[in-house]
Amino acid sequence: MRTTEAARYARWSAGIAALLVVIVACVYGARDWQSRQARKKVPAAVPATVEQRSAGFTFSKVIGDRTEFTVRASRATEFVDGGRSLLEDVWITAYGGAGERFDNLHTRSCDYLTASESISCAGDVQIDLDRPSDRRVTESPKQAKDSPHVEVATSHVSFDHKTGLATTDRPASFRFSQGEGQGVGFRYEAQQGEIQLLSSVELALHGADADEHARQLSQVLNLTGSSMTFERDRRLIHLLGPVHARQGNLDLACGKLDVELDEHMYARRLIATEQPELRSEGPSRVSLKAQTITAVASPTRIEAIIAEGGVQAVAQGANGEDQLQADRVGTDLYAVTNQPRLLVASGNVIARSNRAGTARKLETSMLRLDFAASEKGGPALLKHAVAPAGKVDFQDSAMLSGKPAQERMRLSAEHLEADFSGANELRELRGSDNVQFERQIGEAPLQTTASKQMVAQFAPDGGWSVVDQTGNVQLHQENQIAQAERAHFERSSDATLLQGLVTITDANSKTTARSAVFRQATSEFHATGRVATVEKSSGSSQFVNFAPGPGRVSGERLDANTATGRAVYSGNARLWQGDSIVEADAIELNRQTHTLLASGQVRAVFPQAAVSNRDSASPGKQPNKPEFWHAEGNRLIYQSDECRGRMEEKVRAHSEEGSMTAEAMDFFFAPTDNSASKGGKAAPKPAADPPNASGTGQQLIRASAFGSVIVEQQGRHGKATRADYTAADGKFVLSGGTPTVYDDSGNATQGRQLTFFFGDDSIDIDSVEGSRTLTLHQVEK
Repeated sequence: MRTTEAARYARWSAGIAALLVVIVACVYGARDWQSRQARKKVPAAVPATVEQRSAGFTFSKVIGDRTEFTVRASRATEFVDGGRSLLEDVWITAYGGAGERFDNLHTRSCDYLTASESISCAGDVQIDLDRPSDRRVTESPKQAKDSPHVEVATSHVSFDHKTGLATTDRPASFRFSQGEGQGVGFRYEAQQGEIQLLSSVELALHGADADEHARQLSQVLNLTGSSMTFERDRRLIHLLGPVHARQGNLDLACGKLDVELDEHMYARRLIATEQPELRSEGPSRVSLKAQTITAVASPTRIEAIIAEGGVQAVAQGANGEDQLQADRVGTDLYAVTNQPRLLVASGNVIARSNRAGTARKLETSMLRLDFAASEKGGPALLKHAVAPAGKVDFQDSAMLSGKPAQERMRLSAEHLEADFSGANELRELRGSDNVQFERQIGEAPLQTTASKQMVAQFAPDGGWSVVDQTGNVQLHQENQIAQAERAHFERSSDATLLQGLVTITDANSKTTARSAVFRQATSEFHATGRVATVEKSSGSSQFVNFAPGPGRVSGERLDANTATGRAVYSGNARLWQGDSIVEADAIELNRQTHTLLASGQVRAVFPQAAVSNRDSASPGKQPNKPEFWHAEGNRLIYQSDECRGRMEEKVRAHSEEGSMTAEAMDFFFAPTDNSASKGGKAAPKPAADPPNASGTGQQLIRASAFGSVIVEQQGRHGKATRADYTAADGKFVLSGGTPTVYDDSGNATQGRQLTFFFGDDSIDIDSVEGSRTLTLHQVEK
């Protein structure tokens, strides 16, 4: 055999041998593995401490024909000592009192103590709160998202199968479709289906779009509290305080908070009690306190806030502070911004505002506020307010006699409306039906008005600027009462304008005009258009004492001051009382000094005292016919207390008996029953006596003319620098200069003093040569 062939056979032999070795090894290895597996399947020897083991464990609490809960375990190990059993893969299922629940507690292992019949689970525990109907929900994404299923994760849970109570003092967390929370300490009531977190509770409730973008829009409602109870059957969460709830710019603090969930587990109502306070941060800080504060929510946002019982709301901003008190306040909110859209306050409503030194206070039974939409993070923008009936008080500063003084106003009506500017400043206030308006500056007289309608305009600084009242306007100021169809108040000019059938009445007189203006700070009063004043018949005259009856004054314009008692009638002014008349361009009356001043084309008519000897009267006179003196000039001053008048500047006085012209003339009056009317000079009345206190009329008893005096009577003329006329005896006394009496026939008489009578042709001459009497008579040619 060749050497090469021998080598080939040797290699084949070695390969076959190696293969046989590998096959034998695999066979032995397989048999060894099978042997080990068989040994594993052999039950382990029971330790000496274990009494027995079972492949399953089941326990149910049955009352009557219903099962409240069932405890199941895949394996149970009962130990010899201590009455303890180890349950593995434990499930506790609670069905509720009527089988309406399917709540499951699951953990890997628990200890069952026979003596106390309690189960203690040291590891992690998962609790699922469910219902049989919920378990049949199809697993679509929408249905899974809205499922009311609740999951709880905790550890070291003890379960008392007598009472169905599961507890732990370890941290616990829970989750449901629209929220999650956590706390320390946990209780589960199998019979009631309630879960409780015992301390350090934190809870987050999501909206319908609770994704990352929604979180940026602050749609998550975050809650914290000291403890929490979740009644799943009622979908109600109870939080005990101190409780804090926050969503967006809204922050709520209270002692107790109840959160109601809808069927999809979204928060639909939050009810805060035990001194709740709601705050809103932003450009305007808002605080709301009440006995109960309720937030009404939708799946996407908080829609409304309702406060009840002793409601107090405060809003503070850069411009000032606003306050609201009421029995109930309901507020609807704008979406996203959480700013108010509509606010309705009812029951003992009091609203206060203090801005830039201007204070306002509204009292009403109900108040409705409408807000404009604003940007997120911006202030709430009030645009309209309505109150069915109420009163508004204003306090502001004003000027009185050039000095700052406090101004007080009050407005009341059966219906109030207001409009506001973009900066939440009151722009216009309207009132209707039984409108009452009061205004007072400092210690000035109080001014009140009543009307059917009113519109008040306000300046940007918060103070009022213009007030208009219409419909049977009635104004009261001190003892004055004014009526008109319209009233217009201007703050800048301190003017109150009355228009349309204006009537002003005080204790002594009544004035009518087409329009009138009052200035409260200065007590000024102006009337225009057919002004007429009539004194009341009762009491003594406040104008003049010409006659016992009421005095009357008219003109186109009246300017008066109620504080000084001064009144000026101008434009065809006319005063008459009894038979006495004064006409002029202007007539000024002063009630304090009882003075009359007429100026500009003055015309006056005065009754004259009767001549004592009527037999000597001028021929042709009727014995009982009254006599009047007519006086004209450019200025007349009459002193009622002195019963004396003085006319100046081109004066002319005349009667049926004669006339006088002079530069100035004094008239003296006396009551008709005064002895002076029968002769002699009139004694002035004491200044302390009221004018015309005797109740009788005044008559002219004497007149004195001064400067370039000319007397005319039935063809006779007298000249002097002074003339004195006495009505009792109808005589003139000329004196001063060179008194001269002449007639149309050329007869003339001169003397130091000449006295001639209207009743006859005699003249008494007083000269250096003595006294004598001269009779002038005209000789026919």
